[in-house]
Amino acid sequence: MVFESRPSTLDAFAFVATGGRARPALPQDLLQAVRGRLQFVSLIVVVVTLLTTIVNVLTKVVVLETHHYGSLVAGWILSFGMFGIARWSKLRPDLLLNVGLVYEISIALVFSVSGAHLRWISDDPGSFVGWSPIAVWVLVFPIIVPNTTGKTALASFTAALMEPLAILLLVASGESAMPDLAVFTRKLWPNILAAVLAIGVSRVVYQLGTQLQEARQMGSYRLESLLGKGGMGEVWRATHRMLARPAAVKLIRPDALGERDEEGVTRALRRFEREAKATAALRSPNTIHLYDFGISQHGTFYYVMELLDGVDLQTLVEEHGAQPPGRVVKILTQACHSLHEAHGNDLVHRDIKPANLFLCRYGSDVDFVKVLDFGIVKHQAPADEKAAQLTEVGAFTGTPAYMPPEMVLGTSPVDGRADLYALGCIGYWLLTGRMVFGGLNAMAIMAAHAHEKPTPPSEYVSVPPSLEAVIMRCLAKSPDDRPATARNLSEVRGACSTRDRAGMDGRRCPPVVGATERLTLARVFPAWR
Repeated sequence: MVFESRPSTLDAFAFVATGGRARPALPQDLLQAVRGRLQFVSLIVVVVTLLTTIVNVLTKVVVLETHHYGSLVAGWILSFGMFGIARWSKLRPDLLLNVGLVYEISIALVFSVSGAHLRWISDDPGSFVGWSPIAVWVLVFPIIVPNTTGKTALASFTAALMEPLAILLLVASGESAMPDLAVFTRKLWPNILAAVLAIGVSRVVYQLGTQLQEARQMGSYRLESLLGKGGMGEVWRATHRMLARPAAVKLIRPDALGERDEEGVTRALRRFEREAKATAALRSPNTIHLYDFGISQHGTFYYVMELLDGVDLQTLVEEHGAQPPGRVVKILTQACHSLHEAHGNDLVHRDIKPANLFLCRYGSDVDFVKVLDFGIVKHQAPADEKAAQLTEVGAFTGTPAYMPPEMVLGTSPVDGRADLYALGCIGYWLLTGRMVFGGLNAMAIMAAHAHEKPTPPSEYVSVPPSLEAVIMRCLAKSPDDRPATARNLSEVRGACSTRDRAGMDGRRCPPVVGATERLTLARVFPAWR
C-alpha cells in the first residue's frame, strides 16, 4: 500500500529548519513499519525506567525525591499511551511519525525532570561521567524510528534542550540551585552533539530506505507488498508508475536457477527470457496474462502478470474440503483449455499443481480458472543445439506430489502428457482432499508415482464412474495410456453418461468470490458443507 503524506504543522516547522527545501517523501518500508517500531521503543522506555527505579530504590545509590517519582509515572503514562496509539489507532503512518516525535520530546522532558539536577548541580567530574540519558535518547530514537532530516533536526535539538529547561523549571520551583555557567555549558554539549549525530543517522537510514525502494523498481512497476514465496522466488503486488493498473510481479532469484557459475546463471536467464516471450504469446483466457518481463540491475529475473482476485485450489481444498464432481469437471475443463494452447506451441508446463491453478472472479464470471506459473515451461523439441543447452537448466524442476513417472525416472521425453498426469493428480485432490500418494519424504512420493498403482478415488468418496475412469486414465504410468492431448481430456463432460452427470452441474456449487467480498462457503451455503 502506498501512503500519501499530507502537510502538517510539524511539516511547516521542518520546512523552515531545512532552509526552505522541500521535504522528500519517506520510504514506504519505513511507513509500513512505523507502528511496530513505536510500540517497541515505548515498551523499552517503560522497562528501562522501571528497572532503573527499582535498582535506585534497593541500592539507595541515588535518593529519589517526590518530583522524580511523579515524572517517572508521567513517563510510563506517556509510553503506554504511545503504545496504544501505535497499536490500535487508525492514524496514517506519516501522522503517526509526527506523534512519535512529540513523544520523543516529551520523554526527554520527563527524563530531565527526574534526574537532570543530579547531574547539573555538581561540578564533580566523577559524577555521572559520560553522556546523559537525554543524549543517549536523542541519538537512539532516530535509529529506531527514523524520519526525514528536517523533522529529525527539529525534534532532536528540541529534545536536547529539555534538560536545561528542566533545570530552569526546578530552579523556579525551588527544587534545585542554579548551576554555574561553566558547568551548564559543559553538561549541555553532549546533548547538542547527540542531536547533530542524530541528524546524520536519520540521513543514512533514509538513504538506505530510498535505495531499497529504488531497488524494488522493476521496469515500469513499483513493488508494494509481498503476496507469497515459493521455491523459485517471490510474488509481489505492484503498480505501474504511469497507469493505475495493479499487477503481480514474480521475482526469480539467481540462486534458485540451479547454477553456481556466472555462465550458467546467464544461460538460465536466457532460457527464462525465451520462455517468458513464448508464454506472453499465449492468448487463452484461462492462462495467466504476462504484461512485461526483464532482468533487474541486480540480476534478478522478473515477469509482470495480471493480478487475480480469488483463491488457488490448494487453499480451496484445505479450507473447504473436497469439491463436488460438477465443480471438478468445470475446473479441469478450463485448465485443459489453457494447456491445449500451450502444448500446441510446444510448451510443457511441468509444474501443474493445485497452487498453480487459481479460481477467481474474472469480470462477471466466477469459478474462472487461471493456470499460473509458466516460469519453468520447457519446449518439447528444441530447434537447435544452442536452444537444447538452454532447456537443460532445471530439467527436474517440479513438485514431487504431482510429478509424472517419466520425469521421475527420465525414461522418456517429457511432453504435454506429463501435464495431463499432474492434472489427473489435481482432479484426485479436488475430489478426495487427498494426494494420490503420501509419503514420509519427497523421494518416497516420487518412487510411488513411478512404481505404485494409485487407489481409485471412489474408495474414499462417491465419484461418478466415468469421471473416475478419466482421472485414472490420466494417472497411467505410461504416457501412451493417457489422453493424447489436453483437448481430448477437456471432453470429460461429454464422456460422462447422463446418469453420471446427475448432480454434477457446477452452478450448484458456491462460486469463489473476490478477496474484498469473500465469505466462508459454509456460511453462505450451509447445505453444501
